[in-house]
Amino acid sequence: MSRFASKAYARALLLATLCVASACEIGTVDVKPTAPGVVVHGVLNPSATSQVVLVERTLTGTVDIPDTSFDSTDPIVSAGGIAITGATVELIDSTGKVTRAVEDRVTNTNGKGSGVYRFPIAGTALVLGARYQLHIRTPAGEEVTASTRLPRPVFRSSGGLTRTLNRDHDSFTTTWQKVAGARSYAVRVESPFGPFFLFTDSTGIRFTGDLRNIFAGDLQRVFIPGFRQEVIVAAVDSNFYDYYRTNNDPFTGSGIISRIDGGIGLFGSIVSLNTGTLAITADQTEPIEGRFRLTPLSSDQNAPNLLTLYIESKGASDGLPSSLSGRYSLGTSTTRGDGIIGKNLGTTVSLALLQNQLSGDTLDVFVGELQGDTLRGNYTRAPSPGELKFVRIP
Repeated sequence: MSRFASKAYARALLLATLCVASACEIGTVDVKPTAPGVVVHGVLNPSATSQVVLVERTLTGTVDIPDTSFDSTDPIVSAGGIAITGATVELIDSTGKVTRAVEDRVTNTNGKGSGVYRFPIAGTALVLGARYQLHIRTPAGEEVTASTRLPRPVFRSSGGLTRTLNRDHDSFTTTWQKVAGARSYAVRVESPFGPFFLFTDSTGIRFTGDLRNIFAGDLQRVFIPGFRQEVIVAAVDSNFYDYYRTNNDPFTGSGIISRIDGGIGLFGSIVSLNTGTLAITADQTEPIEGRFRLTPLSSDQNAPNLLTLYIESKGASDGLPSSLSGRYSLGTSTTRGDGIIGKNLGTTVSLALLQNQLSGDTLDVFVGELQGDTLRGNYTRAPSPGELKFVRIP
């Protein structure tokens, strides 16, 4: 401990001792309620079918927020937000044309979508390099404005990044041209443990197969064998870049860079430069690794008939299980199916068959035992009559 740190520690200890000795009390301070403000989130995207802006209130503690589960058709209310409904939300393009958004709550038959304002503008109608202004007028009379200018790439591609990537040997590399009006470039890779996302001012990136996902709870790898992971490279404006590279500091109260006049939040733009799907594989050398086919095959086209398994990470010691990953195929299809995550210890195997490529969205769990080239077991949620048998195939 440094001399400065030692002195600071001694002062803190002395203060605590004096407080106990004198039975001092820490005074209370009444904090006046904070007036709720307007929060805006909107990103213009030429790849989207429509342009959406979310409008809500800041949370000040004066409104009780019920516990809810997230619903994508009602993103503000289901996430515990306070939606601003009945606002006038307009988008003005560089020619002065005004387009008014319609709140989803009005068009949805179930009444969901409060505070979600949708412009009837297809992404293909947005003009690259053009400036767009946002104007919001709330029922309370608040005026909110913001603007963004779309980056203007010379070349764009869709699907150009699609490839097979062996995590043990390959790396993911891509380059692009410099984009006029771009403040930075965003690279995003979807994974079952949450997306990996970064900004770069370079015009190229290279990821090795053992790259770790710093945004995942347990620092899992970005590339998971058996999964088909979407990847996008995009150009973003200053509003988007500054908002997502900053956050609120609870000690200083400073942080988020917002260019919303009359409120806080984001109104920016993102333009896709290239996209694709990475089919992740790895070497298969351990007994549990390989392809296993259900025997006899099920006639149900929605039943998993083929399992492809990999050891994603070996156990830290002999007494700890290895993590598995892979993919299952439905019926006789080689394209219908989804990812697998699981555990293997000795001959015992547990496999979670996922939906939507997400580790938290489990369709069913297979628990079984590896006997030579045969995997025997049952599902736990929808048990089949009798034991299931998956046999290894070349």
